[in-house]
Amino acid sequence: MGLMLFIHADCMTVTGKTIKENLEEVREIYNKSIPLEFKSDKRQLEYILTRLLLQQIDRKLIISYNQFGAPKLNDGRKISISHSSDLIAVIISEKKVAIDIEKISNKPLKIKHKFISNIDNVLDNKMEATLAWSAKEAVYKLHQEGGIDFKKDIIIQKIDISKKQIHTTFQKKNLVLNFQKINNHFLVYVCI
Repeated sequence: MGLMLFIHADCMTVTGKTIKENLEEVREIYNKSIPLEFKSDKRQLEYILTRLLLQQIDRKLIISYNQFGAPKLNDGRKISISHSSDLIAVIISEKKVAIDIEKISNKPLKIKHKFISNIDNVLDNKMEATLAWSAKEAVYKLHQEGGIDFKKDIIIQKIDISKKQIHTTFQKKNLVLNFQKINNHFLVYVCI
């Protein structure tokens, strides 16, 4: 699967672990049933590896989901999860959190008309398009209630490459998201 990442509760430190097992090896380690809705090998692997990563953090943690599909923990702390090709990212905190990890590619440029408005301050290149997509995904996850129009409701005010921050506006509130480049991916996260 690749690298598994965890953002510590201080929302500033990233740690990782390389995972090389295939689905069958991981199933033997996990040794629990997988919900039927996860039919593809990739989704099953993501499901299991997310829970194995969570066990490494704290064996007592159990993930459940709210009515909108947002994850929550049994101990009251906040959690957000993201998957992208060969990476899994998890963030846990006492604060409200969200995380997204995206492979840097031309895909966001090809679909930018779906999520970037004419008032978003985003350069027309794959790096900023990927950051904009990931930032809007993170804000969506932070909201945890669905019903968001990425173009109208989430505005990218500024992408500050030197400070590794993305300034956004959502529901008339300013949010500052942090990002890191990890291999050929962007990891975007927010704690409020």
